Amino acid sequence: MSEFTKKDTYAEFLGIKYLSIEEGAAQAEMEITPHHLNGAGTVHGGAIFSLGDAVFGAASNSRGGLAMAINVSISFFKAIKEGKLLATAEEISLHKKLATYLIKISDDRSNLIALFQGTVYRKDLTTSST
Repeated sequence: MSEFTKKDTYAEFLGIKYLSIEEGAAQAEMEITPHHLNGAGTVHGGAIFSLGDAVFGAASNSRGGLAMAINVSISFFKAIKEGKLLATAEEISLHKKLATYLIKISDDRSNLIALFQGTVYRKDLTTSST
């Protein structure tokens, strides 16, 4: 766990557990509990989004400095009611001030549940690629 993720009390509240954090990449899981469910009995889209956003934040802040989201989107593919969700973030573009990440969110049977994409503005960096 990084210093950035240690301070993420919202992710902790949701039960998000970071599995790995490397430069430009991160992975986390979330065990589905009753408080993650919506009125239809499936995992709330906000909970899925929050898992994607947490992994996005971990990956985008893995290089030092501070990276803040400037644009995000999510596409939902399949509803889920129980088990675990796994989110894997991959850096797909890195520049001096901007970076873009693709986050795949799957269930514990490797079914793709959602795809999250985000771009960050990178602040206070002394070294980066262009």
